[in-house]
Amino acid sequence: MGIEQQELSGVQEVIFRFKDKQWIIEEPQVVLIKQAGIESYQVTGSKKEVPLAETQAAAEKKSSINIPKEDAMLVASQAGVSIEEAMRALTETEGDLAAAILKLKHR
Repeated sequence: MGIEQQELSGVQEVIFRFKDKQWIIEEPQVVLIKQAGIESYQVTGSKKEVPLAETQAAAEKKSSINIPKEDAMLVASQAGVSIEEAMRALTETEGDLAAAILKLKHR
């Protein structure tokens, strides 16, 4: 029995949620380590600390944003992505078309 390591590709974000805050690691490098039947994860990246009240308010605000399907179709065609990806980017940018297109083109 040895140690197996596997890099997990495509991980966009890792969140450590505490009682009063969150650590958000965007675009992390994540490695799955298997040893003796136990799986461990090694996360490497830059940490952003956000008070929990702030993240809850942002989530509530994002969920209340109504994105027209036409906007998502425009962003999808300009950025060369699916409508679902465009919708996520528009939600993250609070409906800002230009910001969503730039976000998707520069990822």
